[in-house]
Amino acid sequence: MTTETNFSTIDQYFQTLTTFPPRDFQRKTIAKLLQRQNILLRAPTGSGKTETAIAPFLFAKALNYDFPNKLIYVVPLRTLANSLRERTQDLVKQWTQAHPLPRSPVVTLQTGENPEDPRFEGDIIFCTIDQMLSSFLNIPYSVGRGSANVNAGAIFASYLVFDELHLLDPDRSFTTVLKVLQQVKGISPFLLMTATLTDELATQIEELIDNGNHPS
Repeated sequence: MTTETNFSTIDQYFQTLTTFPPRDFQRKTIAKLLQRQNILLRAPTGSGKTETAIAPFLFAKALNYDFPNKLIYVVPLRTLANSLRERTQDLVKQWTQAHPLPRSPVVTLQTGENPEDPRFEGDIIFCTIDQMLSSFLNIPYSVGRGSANVNAGAIFASYLVFDELHLLDPDRSFTTVLKVLQQVKGISPFLLMTATLTDELATQIEELIDNGNHPS
C-alpha cells in the first residue's frame, strides 16, 4: 500500500474504532507502527494516546499485516491499568462489530491486585511495570520459576506499549525499561508514550530509536 492509501485507510479505520477522525500525530504514529517501527510519542494527557496505541494492533489484523499477535500494555499504576482495560474492551467491541474476527481479542489484566493473567495468555494484556519487568528478568511474581521462560517469551513476541513513561523512577524502573528495549529492538515493535519527559531522558530513548520515529 502507498503512504497516501495507507493514510486514507487509517483515517477510515480510526473513525470506525473511535467514532472520530485521527489527529495528524495519531495517523503518523499508527502508520509507522504498522511498518514495525519503534516510536516515542510525546502528547498531552487526553489527546488520544491510548486509542493510538490500540489501533495498529487491531488494524494489522484487518490489513493482514505481519504484526505481533499479542499486545502487552505497561503502565506504572494499578488504577490506570484497570481503567484502560475497561476502555479498551469498549474499543475492541466497537471494532469487531464493523470488522468481525474469527475470535474476538481477549483483553486481560495482570496486576498484583488483579492477577487474572499470570502467564500473559490474553491478546491484549494490561499490566503494571513491576509485573512486566519481573517477567522479563525471568523472576515473575505471577508464576513459579519453572514457567518463567513462558512470560519472558511472551514479551519478546509482543507489540509493547509503555504508557505514562514520565512517572517511572528514572534511576530504577526507567533504566530497566531501557534494557528491555535494547533487547527487543528489531524483534517486535514498541511504543513509548508520555505527556512530558525531560530532555535528558528523551535523548536516551531517542538514541535507541531510529531517527524520525518520535512524532510529537
